[in-house]
Amino acid sequence: MSDVDEGFTEEDIGRIVTIRRNDGTYVEAEVVRVFCPLCTEEFIGTKRDAGGFIAGHRAYHEHENMSDMIAESMGGV
Repeated sequence: MSDVDEGFTEEDIGRIVTIRRNDGTYVEAEVVRVFCPLCTEEFIGTKRDAGGFIAGHRAYHEHENMSDMIAESMGGV
């Protein structure tokens, strides 16, 4: 277990780390890599943060799709 600052790279994938932040301490956090299958944007970080990345991307793409559908139904774009 090691204390690290954020800013993970490919070399960190699979490491188990402890991260101290203002909101708390993440103990035994695994560094992972995830990507968005729609736009292929990638994220490397802890599982906790990877979940936020995935959820945020889902919300973004759902909003983007809904905006496109509304524009098409109104005769736009």
